[in-house]
Order: sequence, then C-alpha cells, then structure tokens
Amino acid sequence: MSELPASGALRLTCQPSKAGNTLVFPYRLANEGPGEVYAMHALPAGGAAASETAAVVMAGDTGDAIIGKFAPPLPADRRIAVPVVPLARRLPAGATLEGRIEVALPLAETSPYFPDLTLRQYEIVDIKGVVLTIGFWLADTGELVARPSAEGSDLLQILTADPVKSARLATQRFPTTALQLFRRTDAFPRMPA
Repeated sequence: MSELPASGALRLTCQPSKAGNTLVFPYRLANEGPGEVYAMHALPAGGAAASETAAVVMAGDTGDAIIGKFAPPLPADRRIAVPVVPLARRLPAGATLEGRIEVALPLAETSPYFPDLTLRQYEIVDIKGVVLTIGFWLADTGELVARPSAEGSDLLQILTADPVKSARLATQRFPTTALQLFRRTDAFPRMPA
C-alpha cells in the first residue's frame, strides 16, 4: 500500500529477493498525481559518496521491520546540529523512478546517527513482515528548498525546517517467515506508529 499525498498519488511497487546473504529490494515509484514530488533516493555516507542502495532499518511497533530510504528519527539522548537528510530526486507528475536497496543479513537495526553495536547489545526478535518505506516531500509546499547536491548528477539536497515531520511515506509490506531482526537495546529512536 502507498500513502496518497494531497496533490497526487505516489505508488511504490517492489519484488524483493535474496542474493546470497543480501536482501534485495528493486523498487519503482510512480507519481500518478498532478503534483511534483521529491523522492528520497540516496543516503549520505559522511564524507564518502552517497549510497543509492543503503537503507535505514528499524523495528516497527507491529512486529515488522521497516527498511527504506527516509529521514531517520532524531536521537533523544543528544542534540543534533545538522540532521541527516536523504538526498532526493525530482519526480514530476506522470514520471517514474527506479531504485534499489540492499541489506546484508543478519538483519539489524541501523541509523546514520548510531554506530553498530557489539553482538551482545542486540536482542534477536522474530518479525512478521518487512515494510519497504520510501520518503518523499511534496514540491508545491512553500516550506522547502531543493538545491543541487555536491554528489552531482540529479541528486538534490532538500532544506526544510523539519525534514522528518514534513516528509510523507510510500510503503509496501511483505509478510515473512523465519526472518529475524537484531533489535538494538540502547536509546535507538524508532518511528511512531
């Protein structure tokens, strides 16, 4: 299922697969509405080139794992001067955008705000499904500015007062069996239900 924005309809479709020890999510976003959107497409890599296949992974409230390209929730245990905001691509009305996410197994919660933990600092939980999630912003709001990214190509840096709250989400859920998630036991922030 996809969330429908006020000025259009962004449809997310995907056929996930597994290649060795990697979950692969080749996805397609179709903007079926009249308004232009900025779809999150790459995650900044802190000095290195942005990754178009990396993802944020977190446990959901309903027993699913949320995997995708979206603005991760801010940590509650520290102040963040500059939030990590995924780089976006412009998606005009009627256009499509293809992307890919690759997540290595074992599946573990990740965020650009937190380094990986030692194995004993995770708890292993069974998950009921995977929710592929791609964030986007409506382009016709006066609250944001899109400017070319230093990463080049057609990636855009989106500037807005609150990148997490102003973003919308397109999602697609995949039921799973026998898949587990290494859930963090520290002060890791998760998306509210």
